[in-house]
Amino acid sequence: MSAEAASGTAIHYSEQQVQEQLQKIFLCPTFSVSDILRRFLTYITEETLAGKSNTIKEYTIAVNVLNKPVTFKPQHDAIVRIHAGRLRRALNYYYREQGINDPLEISVPKGSYVPVFGEMQTVETKPETNLKRSFQQSVSDAVTIVVMPFRTFEMDISRQAFADSLGQQLSAEFGRFSDFSVISYYTTQQLSSKNKEIQELASNFGAHYVVTGNVQFETRRLRVAVQLIDTNTGTQVWSELYNRNYSSANLFEVADHIITSVIAVLGDFNGVIIQQMTRGLTKNKSGTSAVTTLSAYNDFYSRFNEEAFKKAYAAMQCAVQEKPLNDTAWAFLGELSLLAFLFNQATKESPLSEAWKCARTALNINPLSQLGHITMGMVNIFLNNKQAGVDTLEYALSLNPNASGLIGMIGCLMIRAGEYSRGIGLINKSIERNKSYPPYFNLFISLYHFKQKEFSEAYQQVEKMGMSNLVLNIVLRAAILTQMGRKAESINLLKTLKEYPLNKSWIFKEYILGYLLDQDLVDQLYKGFKFTKTPFLTVA
Repeated sequence: MSAEAASGTAIHYSEQQVQEQLQKIFLCPTFSVSDILRRFLTYITEETLAGKSNTIKEYTIAVNVLNKPVTFKPQHDAIVRIHAGRLRRALNYYYREQGINDPLEISVPKGSYVPVFGEMQTVETKPETNLKRSFQQSVSDAVTIVVMPFRTFEMDISRQAFADSLGQQLSAEFGRFSDFSVISYYTTQQLSSKNKEIQELASNFGAHYVVTGNVQFETRRLRVAVQLIDTNTGTQVWSELYNRNYSSANLFEVADHIITSVIAVLGDFNGVIIQQMTRGLTKNKSGTSAVTTLSAYNDFYSRFNEEAFKKAYAAMQCAVQEKPLNDTAWAFLGELSLLAFLFNQATKESPLSEAWKCARTALNINPLSQLGHITMGMVNIFLNNKQAGVDTLEYALSLNPNASGLIGMIGCLMIRAGEYSRGIGLINKSIERNKSYPPYFNLFISLYHFKQKEFSEAYQQVEKMGMSNLVLNIVLRAAILTQMGRKAESINLLKTLKEYPLNKSWIFKEYILGYLLDQDLVDQLYKGFKFTKTPFLTVA
């Protein structure tokens, strides 16, 4: 069968042309040192050329490429998805570098394992198209990370293997973040053995950051030092020393705890890497779309005011226009659409319809988009579909349980859905892992204590949130003061809302019930408002 029929493209490529292109790709260092990537791409290409693309599934790849047993269950093991992500990043790297002028491009679209064979546009033949393509590539490149093998002076083979496993696990965990591009650990392992310098490795792969470290064993004591290096400046921007007691029985558990701690601090939208690159964006006014999107996400939830909202909303509208396949930007735009009524932002259609379309677009682009599923969970909560919302959020959590910031966001949404114990547990876990969390979390911690009638603690948390001019903050503080018997303070506080030229209609009970599903909680919030004279707080 021809490649034309197999790939569904309008351009005819013979099987020989595709095979020749495959061999050119395999000369790229990223592929030449990775047997798995070569076997993965060979298998899906040959199956497609043979007219059997319908058999290319997660299960068949696991069995035929990764040598998994016939009892393999894709729903319990994400190994195929992880390697598929590696393959897409490796192909993207190849066509940005060695293959930039190749006439044939082999790609594997997100959400599918079937390869597509298409025409590459060159500068000589299509200058305008190529310029646009190059621009889109430049704004869509993810943050590229290299994890170097951890060093140890131990001679014991098992201890050497333990040190090496830390690097492997870190690579795998960074690979869970769709906005991070992680160079194959096997590649860095091979090149590191040839004494390649960090700067040289970073230059070869266009890496923004290098993660490295060393391991020391003492009597029942383990010491692991981890560093994050900015390849642009060569400076160490973060380091941490982990001291742990260990025994042969709990060594893997200790390793998992260290990996989780590192990922929690470095990864996600509120991690050191994005915060570090955000500071660079402020100075240079440029950067990848992934960094811009996550920076806007962090900025909005850190400030949670009208200025930050309008800035983020405009940025995401531009992001999805410039790069329609940016699933993170689509998901975030959906979240912002749902919150538009809080910040006087008009949407093209109803906020719910717009949010649902954005979430569906994100998930069509990337079915494993954690942020896409979070947005869909928010949509279900606004629709009062509690169980569907909770189930969606739990699935989102399973996609990357080490994304500390998003764990906290999911916890906040659980509280909105009325799942208080689950919600506060996730928020506390997020804060424990990464102390640099959005103050917005304190709002939901306060709501949790308000529900438990722990009003003093609820007031402390809402005060800890800061953002004293935020309307949500004022309303919650007033409700808490009323419950504490401090009604005069509550009335005076509510009067300050008149000073803000904002649309207060969202404070009506029907709007709050779309935001918080617990009728009893909303009734308690409004209980103190009945005796006030504030007209825009009329109780439904």
